[in-house]
Amino acid sequence: MPLGSPRPPDDFFASFVEECVDPVVSLDDEGTIVYANPAAEAALGYEPVDLRGRTLASLVASETADGRTRSVRERLSRVEGLPDRGSVSVPIRHADGHTVTFSVRFHEHAPGGETEGSDGGDDPEAAGDGLDAVYTGVFRDGVEEVGGAVTETFRNLVEHAGHAIYVTDVDGTIEYVNPAFTDHTGYDVDEALGETPAILNSGRMPDEYFDALWSTLQAGEVWEEEIVDRRHDGELYHAHQTIAPVADDDGEISRFVAIQTDITDRKAAMGRLKQYRAIVERLDDPVLLQNRDGEFELLNEAVSEFAGVDREVLYGTDEFAFMDPETAAAVDERRTAVFETEEMAEYEISPTFPESGREATFSTQRYPYYDADGDLAGTFAICRNVTDRKERERDLERYERAINGATDLIAAVDRDGRLLFANPQYREYHGLGSDDVTDLALDDVVPEGGYETVERQVERALRGETVEYRTTRTHPTRGRRTFDVRYYPLESPAGENPDGVVGVLRDVTDSEHRARQLRVVDRVLQHNLRNALTVVRGRAEQITAGDADPADAEYIVSRADDLLETSEKAHHITEILGDAPETEPIDAGRVARHVVDGASEEFPDATVEASVPEEGVATASATTWLSRAVDELVRNAVLHSDRDRPAVEVSVESDADAVRVRVADDGPGLAGMNRDVLVDGTAVDALYHGSGLGLWLVYWVVQQSGGSAAVADADPRGTVVTLTLPRSDG
Repeated sequence: MPLGSPRPPDDFFASFVEECVDPVVSLDDEGTIVYANPAAEAALGYEPVDLRGRTLASLVASETADGRTRSVRERLSRVEGLPDRGSVSVPIRHADGHTVTFSVRFHEHAPGGETEGSDGGDDPEAAGDGLDAVYTGVFRDGVEEVGGAVTETFRNLVEHAGHAIYVTDVDGTIEYVNPAFTDHTGYDVDEALGETPAILNSGRMPDEYFDALWSTLQAGEVWEEEIVDRRHDGELYHAHQTIAPVADDDGEISRFVAIQTDITDRKAAMGRLKQYRAIVERLDDPVLLQNRDGEFELLNEAVSEFAGVDREVLYGTDEFAFMDPETAAAVDERRTAVFETEEMAEYEISPTFPESGREATFSTQRYPYYDADGDLAGTFAICRNVTDRKERERDLERYERAINGATDLIAAVDRDGRLLFANPQYREYHGLGSDDVTDLALDDVVPEGGYETVERQVERALRGETVEYRTTRTHPTRGRRTFDVRYYPLESPAGENPDGVVGVLRDVTDSEHRARQLRVVDRVLQHNLRNALTVVRGRAEQITAGDADPADAEYIVSRADDLLETSEKAHHITEILGDAPETEPIDAGRVARHVVDGASEEFPDATVEASVPEEGVATASATTWLSRAVDELVRNAVLHSDRDRPAVEVSVESDADAVRVRVADDGPGLAGMNRDVLVDGTAVDALYHGSGLGLWLVYWVVQQSGGSAAVADADPRGTVVTLTLPRSDG
């Protein structure tokens, strides 16, 4: 009893224990029950008279013979030292056979009474007579058992109770508070005595609450409700409060006893639980808890919506009750694995739900679930619906396959000109080895000579325009290429300025070449064939009329040969342009030797020589028509020479980047139009004769090989034609 705290009358303690709704038992020093209050009957199922004389250890449940149960029996059979052990968890066998577990705290006190050897009967004041010591057990978790029948026992119980207890007179003035009251409220004894419970008023309870409270107490009934009070420091707390009237010997109410249990933490936990439950219920993703047998113990509404089955029906079932068997079996395997490893498992499933007819894909995280004792009790799973995301991924994959499989060069840049992606064709053309191009800028990829044009067109696309134009670029190995370019704004999800630009480059070099070839062939046919055939027809008519000159027949034969040559060369050009522009490693030195050997045999009056490196040294990347082009240059030099014995030299050189084939002669030199035909394919007028058409064939062979041609004057006379071809890596 705290100093300065007056003792309440003995009838208070007696009535407190007798009227207490919690069980109270007392043990002697042998562990035998010497007193049990009436509440023990409701909690344990035994009449109090049936409990007296039995040992408390004999009431310990024996269904399980584990070590913990044996330890409890041993403790209760040796009551000495129990008050020092704190709370003891005791499984009690109820009279009807089931087990009830209590948390018990024991207190030792001196027995009271005057009659030695008295059996005590039903009088709690005599229950401890003749005993050396009495041990009072307080049973919690629904049952509180206090031993001892004497008034001192009851005082000891109240003083050691964990609940805040205070006593008031009939006017509500506080006459007594126990130590737990000070611990719970922060009011010392001298601060509480003489005051009313209004010192605890938080202002949170309505007037109707207190009106009902007083009406209940004045009617002699017990008031039991929750209340929000305020501690001495101003902090609010929640309490479960029971107030009981205490009657005197005449049956008149003499005071009120109030017991408060601080439930602030429990209320906070319940509030959090309510919040968590509300959050789980609002989730569109299924959340479920299953026991070790896979039976559902908790489901949110999302599970029911997908399954098409009321969740109350699903409790006690498993996945097989609402999804296709194959997926349910896969889920069962995953759940079993979590039990075995006790580790979280993450997986995707795509079940169908027969009742609702729905299909979905879920990214699932499944965790082990443990009970309050730390034992593995089941698993709980959070199933995130990723159906839309998976569909977008599939769409993206289809788009990616389309882009990567396109023959066009496709890439995208952001507003700062940094590459966002590039398809394999774009990367291969620009020599970008890595799939990740995000560390590159546009000016790292586009050749310096063409960057200004590209930058200007990209700026137009960033302003929201769709840009289309045609351009030419020179590739290190593919030569001069023609592209149709389209730039599209890369729309921003926010709908504001474009996030970047998508570029699509279509290589139209081959189609452009074919269009030019068709135009040229058409002009050649229109000019050469029509004019020549007109003359031949006139000469033939003269021969037919008998007015022919002997030279007419020779002229007809000569023109026919020219037309055949022109037709043959046009046919070769058509073949070249009809083939795919594919290159392969070709030994240019071997080609030169082969052409020179053939020309030397065909033109014995000419001097045709070769100067080439050893075999395999000068390997170029070129089309298989390279030998036809070199042969055309040698043949043209011989046939159009003004020397009695024309001299032609074919030489081949190579370095780290290129292979060069030079054809030098001592003839009169190429006319300007023929030079243009050879270098850039222009000057169509020069193609009206067979030699011009032959040089045009050389031009296309070089173009298809990704190379270039140059014409220079020889010293002291003649022409040097140089074909520069990419060096092969093979």
